[in-house]
Amino acid sequence: MLRIDSNILWTIINLLILYALMKHFLFQPVHDILEKRKQKIESDFALANQQKQEALESKNKANQQLENMQTICDGMLADAKEQASLEYEQIIADANKKSDEMIEQARIKTIEVANEEKARAKSEIADLINKAADKITNTKSDEKLYDDFLKEMK
Repeated sequence: MLRIDSNILWTIINLLILYALMKHFLFQPVHDILEKRKQKIESDFALANQQKQEALESKNKANQQLENMQTICDGMLADAKEQASLEYEQIIADANKKSDEMIEQARIKTIEVANEEKARAKSEIADLINKAADKITNTKSDEKLYDDFLKEMK
């Protein structure tokens, strides 16, 4: 039969004590270290997720601000285009008004020059008529004088 001798019994007791000591002083600290690492990793993941959420929120906020700025810029651009269009129309209207005034002034000046030319022509015609009349009257006067002279001679 099997005999259990004191050496085997002491070896078993030593192994049990060794197991208890190893469990208490070796396995428990290693288990604690592994648990701490697990908690650290989980907290890092949680922190990373939280930072990711914050980054997404910041990104969304930045996108919203960008859209608001784009809307403002579009509005400013539309206002600037409208203002430029109004200024363009005003410049064109002023240019048309100025050109109409210049045309009117040219027309008036042309009429004045034409009237002056007509007056000068009338004056020249009147002078020519007077000269012709003088010549005619001088010619008749000479004839009258000649007739008078002949009458006297008879």
